Amino acid sequence: MASQFPAYEKSLGLRNPDGSRLTAATMLDTIEKEVIRSAETYLQADPAHTIPPLGGTFEITSGAPGGTPTTKSYVNDWIDVDTATDTVRSVDMAKYLAFVATQAKLKTTPAFDAVGVHGNTTSGTETDLFGPPTQTYMNYTEYGWNHNDVAGDGSGIDDTGLTWKQYTAKKSTTVDDQVHLINPMDFIGTSADTAPNWYVRHGTRDRDTAFTVSVNLDRALAADPQVRNLNHRLAWNQPHAGNYDVPEAMAWIADTVRKAGNPLAPRHLG
Repeated sequence: MASQFPAYEKSLGLRNPDGSRLTAATMLDTIEKEVIRSAETYLQADPAHTIPPLGGTFEITSGAPGGTPTTKSYVNDWIDVDTATDTVRSVDMAKYLAFVATQAKLKTTPAFDAVGVHGNTTSGTETDLFGPPTQTYMNYTEYGWNHNDVAGDGSGIDDTGLTWKQYTAKKSTTVDDQVHLINPMDFIGTSADTAPNWYVRHGTRDRDTAFTVSVNLDRALAADPQVRNLNHRLAWNQPHAGNYDVPEAMAWIADTVRKAGNPLAPRHLG
């Protein structure tokens, strides 16, 4: 899968705000800049906001809603901050990514399409959403399909005798259409109607969704002329979650609606 990423990234044809091409080779530097922007935005938003010095500790509390929270300490060995100017001196990306990976056990590969792969029979994942209604699940990635080895599940080369490319080439196949319909990258920047307003957040401690996902989404949206209001940022020190920025998100929505005005007003109706 890793070997296929450079070609995929190149096929997107994305660029960074400075005009440079976003490729597999430049992705790590791009993510580093986003991490720095996240940290500096956090520090400058409130005088009470601090980041531990190098050698200091992050105290991180985690736990599912309704459960018992747990707090763990992590040594800061990856980000150096100038407290006088609230700016970031440096980020060690290798140590940063290692820090992210220590938050919790990582998902198996491929993260959201691992059912049936290498004997995995645990269902209940995104894989359940794909395939015909007569099947519990169907692998929806080329890797997952070609590496499915659970006999009798109706998915993979072992049951169909067809590789992913051969299976999706059949007119009767629907799984590739399903994947197409849920992938925003297939529609952004095309003749499709793209929403003009976007608010995108992705935690800097999120070990479930790759940082490449939100970065690619942001760059694609920025290049779409239909998008007029794009607010993307890595949310500082936040995990894989969605309720950490409700006041900020609601304020953004209120401001966006206010600026849009009355949709029934004459100027909107033409």
